[in-house]
Amino acid sequence: MLFNVLQIAISAVLILCVLLQVKGSGVGAALGGMSGGGVYRTKRGLERTLFQATIILVVVFIFVSFLSVQTQK
Repeated sequence: MLFNVLQIAISAVLILCVLLQVKGSGVGAALGGMSGGGVYRTKRGLERTLFQATIILVVVFIFVSFLSVQTQK
């Protein structure tokens, strides 16, 4: 039960991080379209922090998911 609640909390924060990453883009870019015309920019400041937090949250979510499956056996 604890892992299920933890998974829900992590997934909510993960969704928020992903949505905040497309802050300067339109709705089309948020749904998978191109926003910058294909130009690559270096991530700096808050944008970089959000990117790294997203990666960490994905790893934590997967780890908690594995723990949840193992404790149910």
